Amino acid sequence: MRKFLLLFSLLLISTVFGQQYSSTWYNTDNGMPQNSIKDIVKDKYGFIWICTDGGILRYDGQTFNNYKNLKLTNFSFSKFLGNVKSDHIGLPNSGQLQYLIIKDRKITVTKKKSPLLKNIAERIIFRNKEYINFNRNNSHNTVDNGFIKFQRGIYFFDTKTIIYRKNSGKEKIIPIEFKKEDQKNIFRFGEFLFLRDVRNKRILKFSEENISVLNANNSLYDDPSSKIFWQDLNQQNFIINKGKIYISEFDNGNLKTTPILELKNNEIDISMIFSLLYDKENNTIYIGTLNKGLNIIKIPSFSTPKVDPTLENRVQYSVLPFGKDKIINFQGRVYDKNSLIKDYHFNTVDEWCLVYDESNNILYPKSGKLYRRFAKYNYEKPDSVDIGKNNKAIAIFKDKDFYLLKLEDATQFYLKIYSDGKLQNLLGSFAFKSEISTSIAINKDEFLVGCDDKLYITSLSKKIVKKLNIPNLSLKSTIVTEGGNIWILTRGKGLFLYKNNKFTQMPFDEGGYLSYANNLIKDSKGYLWISSNNGLFKIPENTLLEYAKNSTTKVIYYRYTKEDGFNINEFNGTVNSFTKLDDGDYVVPSMDGYVFFDPFKVPSYYPKAGNIYIERAKSKGADYIYFKDTLNLENDFNLASVYIDIPYYSNNDNLYIETSLQQDDQPEKWQRLKDKEFTLSKLSPGNYTLKVRVLISPDGKFAYKKIFINVPALFYQTIWFRLLISILFLGLILFIILLRTRILTTKNKQLKKIVHQKNDELKTTQHQLKNESEYQKNLIQTINHDITTPIKYLSAMSQKLSETENPKLQKQYFDTIYKSSEELYKFTLNLKNYTELFNNESLKYQEKFYSIFDILETKRKLFEEIASQKGTTIINNSSKNIKLNFNENILAAIIHNLLDNAVKNTSGGNIILNAREENNSTIINLSDSGKGMNDKLLEYYNNLMNDIENKPSSFKNHGLGLHLVIQLLKKLDGKISFNNNIPAGTQVEIIIQNLS
Repeated sequence: MRKFLLLFSLLLISTVFGQQYSSTWYNTDNGMPQNSIKDIVKDKYGFIWICTDGGILRYDGQTFNNYKNLKLTNFSFSKFLGNVKSDHIGLPNSGQLQYLIIKDRKITVTKKKSPLLKNIAERIIFRNKEYINFNRNNSHNTVDNGFIKFQRGIYFFDTKTIIYRKNSGKEKIIPIEFKKEDQKNIFRFGEFLFLRDVRNKRILKFSEENISVLNANNSLYDDPSSKIFWQDLNQQNFIINKGKIYISEFDNGNLKTTPILELKNNEIDISMIFSLLYDKENNTIYIGTLNKGLNIIKIPSFSTPKVDPTLENRVQYSVLPFGKDKIINFQGRVYDKNSLIKDYHFNTVDEWCLVYDESNNILYPKSGKLYRRFAKYNYEKPDSVDIGKNNKAIAIFKDKDFYLLKLEDATQFYLKIYSDGKLQNLLGSFAFKSEISTSIAINKDEFLVGCDDKLYITSLSKKIVKKLNIPNLSLKSTIVTEGGNIWILTRGKGLFLYKNNKFTQMPFDEGGYLSYANNLIKDSKGYLWISSNNGLFKIPENTLLEYAKNSTTKVIYYRYTKEDGFNINEFNGTVNSFTKLDDGDYVVPSMDGYVFFDPFKVPSYYPKAGNIYIERAKSKGADYIYFKDTLNLENDFNLASVYIDIPYYSNNDNLYIETSLQQDDQPEKWQRLKDKEFTLSKLSPGNYTLKVRVLISPDGKFAYKKIFINVPALFYQTIWFRLLISILFLGLILFIILLRTRILTTKNKQLKKIVHQKNDELKTTQHQLKNESEYQKNLIQTINHDITTPIKYLSAMSQKLSETENPKLQKQYFDTIYKSSEELYKFTLNLKNYTELFNNESLKYQEKFYSIFDILETKRKLFEEIASQKGTTIINNSSKNIKLNFNENILAAIIHNLLDNAVKNTSGGNIILNAREENNSTIINLSDSGKGMNDKLLEYYNNLMNDIENKPSSFKNHGLGLHLVIQLLKKLDGKISFNNNIPAGTQVEIIIQNLS
């Protein structure tokens, strides 16, 4: 039995110490305040606390939180005291001037005699001597007088003796020889104290005042070169021996050691190791040194065989199981999870495939031929296999007891299907025009065959090849899992599911690495393991099947990287690249060696639902704001950070956090948070709810948290203040109305007399209007209307020119007359086009496209000088990219009349021209800040668009221009609306439907 245990231990040590591990150093270059790591402890909430000669830090697996703003006399710390389980951890700074208390994940600074230090004693007076708390052993520190406290008493020791004092006060001297250097051999398990007696090769066990000798049956305890590391708060004991770290345990009255890792050559000076913590839950060890800082070592769950760096062809592809726990590759090299075992020197570079026949002989292609290596000759001797003349062997695969041989000749590619490994019983042969990239058996009759970007189903019984209608894909491989799920892996397009004659593309991972998936395998628990060009992914197959039914299903992949034990993140593979061994391990090839792993021993790390804390924030300063459920921010904050504290010690890509910030009854809008800091930018006053959900299991289960955020309103932002201002404003308006009414009443009496006079004039005007010509014969009036304003303006300028003798003014007037005359000349050149405006045969559209910006700009220039004399500016805000093919003459006449009216009615203001496209329509907008129209006139013109047939025969009261605009706009099937411009003026909007 003892020999068996020894053999098992040697095997375990070989396995553990053969593993590669991920090692990361932290020092003053990347986060540490100082390089002397004095102590490390993990609290009950899962956070790692680190004390140094230059400060204290909290580590959550991603970031170090340095508490550098504490009000301390010095930041030099040496060790942690207290009790982790009771959430009461303390540590004194240098000189015990102040203490830090760590409780509820927060730090409190207190003085030496504070009641918070109850049960935390750094020093005790005993027999008129001061004794120091000896709660750890790192093979470095010794004290002249020390004590170790237990539940029922205290052990006191100096450089010669050990005294045990019970809580009752009874004392007893322990009758053993004890020297100061023996302190380095003290360690503790629970209520037992142990002393390694190196001189006599024994272990002394102390139970209160009683002593017994313990036989360790382990050479590590007897070896003088072994160093003891004990930390009472973590309740952990270690032995370091010849570069190897073991964890020591006391179980059923026996001491035993378990290997954790073997340190790489020269990476750490063992003599400089000062503190240790083994996080078994996350398979991570923390090593604090006196000179190099903190080393965090991730012990891998994956294994990569070690090989000689000079070994050629280390890029791997297909493999075969070879025995219970080994593989053999296309080169004939045999590996276990630790190293290269044997090399049969197949001397082939055709890395695509290897298969066993029924006699465990290995078949493989090489240089267009097919070879067989016989098991009975220990695979030393190859023999060629007859595949027919003019045929070139490409690959051979085995699937569901079928042997699939891929061949090519000068014209075609072939898939030959055999029932035996001797390749004598041919079941079917199928020809294809392009190279076969993948083939699998769907059932005993049908086979799925992929050729470049085409996919086929062949039938042995029907001897047919059926082409499937698939997207344009570059096929790489296909795999069938239970339930007839056919998974198709592609180059660049990711993973597809073919099920029930339907193709469904699976979503990518967040980094898009699964666009180049190499191969996959399904374990017995229903998880798919997918190798890619950047990492190994894991996901429940049911999640992807559910996504195929409902595309709203959330798909979150778990990603493993070289931090978990690979040499490289890029994997390779062909159809049979994923291999399952008899011992349960899976093997997958990579660009640098093979990766072995047991899918049931490889952990997927998810946060615990109870270890999610939202209690810290920062705003307007470096100090943290601690809160419970509600975060109160100041009204004038610009940026604030809310921290989601989660102890998570794995790949941060697998920490999936989503947040939703809501106000009142707004719907949830979840967004992925890449780090653990949620940033708030300037919020309006009010109450908000920040909801956080964290993925805590591979089946998509989330843990939910929420906090309330309050941003107070200033007095002028409150609803009462706004209501008061509204009441005062309404009162002022009412007062103005009453005052104005009184003034208008007085003026009304005066106006009545004028109205009677005007009524007589209107009767005369009505009689004259009946005798005017028909509306459509007003062409001359139209031309006269459009040219009057420019000519009138030239006349006025000429008069001013004759009246002034100022040379500067004369030059200004000359320039104005010249510019206006030039624009008027351009306008008169097109007067002939006016004869077409009222022609019933004129078309809505023309062949040539033109820019609406150019038309607006032409009219702007025509009226620019006229407007400027009235202190008015014309602005063209139209887009230069709008091209139209409406009748250009009609549209130009419409814009001309609208702009003419605007110039006439605007003084000292702005006229803005604009055009845009919206909902397959062109919208032209003209707005001015002039005197505007009254409500009656607005109603008249807005109704006139729908009743142009009942137009008046004269336009003296309503103006010819706008009637002309409306009549012309009818020819373009357009619409026009007139509205008051705010604060003054008129806004005209034309809408014309574009040609589809």
